[in-house]
Formats: sequence, C-alpha cells, structure tokens
Amino acid sequence: TRAAYAGAARIRFPGARYRGDIARRCLDAPLRVGVLGSTRGTSLQAVLDAAAGGTLANVSLACCLSNKADAPILERCAKAGVPAECLKAAKGEDRAAYGERVTAALERHGVDVVLCVGWMRIFSDAFCRRWRGRCLNVHPSLLPAHAGGMDLEVHAAVLAAGDAETGCTVHLVTEDVDAGAVVAQTAIPVAAGATPESLKAAVQALEGPALVEALAKVRD
Repeated sequence: TRAAYAGAARIRFPGARYRGDIARRCLDAPLRVGVLGSTRGTSLQAVLDAAAGGTLANVSLACCLSNKADAPILERCAKAGVPAECLKAAKGEDRAAYGERVTAALERHGVDVVLCVGWMRIFSDAFCRRWRGRCLNVHPSLLPAHAGGMDLEVHAAVLAAGDAETGCTVHLVTEDVDAGAVVAQTAIPVAAGATPESLKAAVQALEGPALVEALAKVRD
C-alpha cells in the first residue's frame, strides 16, 4: 500500500487527481509483531532496540510467546515492556491443537505478523495456512542450502560441505520446513579454521539486522 501511494504521487499530468485518504489510517497504524521463541532470543535484541529507538518506525512488538517457561527470551521481552507468556504444550497434545492455542494467543494480542526467533517446534499445516505470508523465521544458513537443520548441526553441515560462505536467511514459513520465500539474506565468508561454534557466533551477529530488514520490508 505504501508503494502504491508513492507511485501515485509520482504521476503528474494536467487534470490528474487521486485519492490520498483511502487506507491512510492503516498506513499510520503500527505493524503489530508477535514473537515466538524457545531460547535466549539474542537475535531479537536488534529488533527491540530498533523499534524502541525509532529506526524501525511503525513496528510494535505486541507479545512474546514461548513453549518453555525458562526460556530467557521471555525475560528479555518483559524487560523491554513486551507482554511475555509461556504457552506450554500439554502432555499428548497434538501439533494442530497446540497451534490453535498459539494462534488464539496471538490474535488476543492483535498480532499482524509472527516472528519466529529460536522457535523449536514445527508448525501444523493449519497454523501455516492461517498465517500464510505473515509468519517469518530466521534460519542460520543461506537457504536453500542446509535446510531442515537446527543450531550447531547447521554450522557443522556448512563445514562438512566445504562451503566458502555461510550466513542467515529470514524466510516466510510454509508447510515445508525452511522452504518459504526468502525475505532477507546476509552472507559472510567461512573463515579458515572455523568451528561450528565460531560459525554460530558469526552468523548470529547477522541475524538481528536481517530481522530488522525483513520486518521493514513486510511493513512497507
């Protein structure tokens, strides 16, 4: 919508008229982001800082949900004033039923876009359909390379393959794991003598700025 207004404003000819008020209220309303995380949420700090500092304008973190009560990402968000809560899966609860509860919590907070940061659960197909085009995940490789892996196993796979470069990818979540359209991607060379641990640290430093970039694209 913002791009449409910008394009219309560049059109000039005698007698040209266009409406500038249609959907203007929607443009001014902040994009409400719901975070899903199971770990520390280190990469999310860049988003929290950018939203608070104004460099990520018109973006508001509406909530943070975790499937683990002791996940540090909950404390990280709470300290930033973001409503944070644990939503544990019940014993024997299937993936679809849990996804429905997550969706209900996100909707209760008025979420527009879901942002997965270290989320350690696979979504049900129904959840993917409900949030199609509005759910982002960050993966620690240059997708489509090394899709499907998690954490250190991804970086070990990069080294085993002899890749010259690695990086991170922010992509749309779909029913197929790590197969959605790429929204933002950043690459770095694989340093000589790198280990899975050193690669993790190097790639993690890229993830925060990539998340900020991706949210700005979705917002616009």
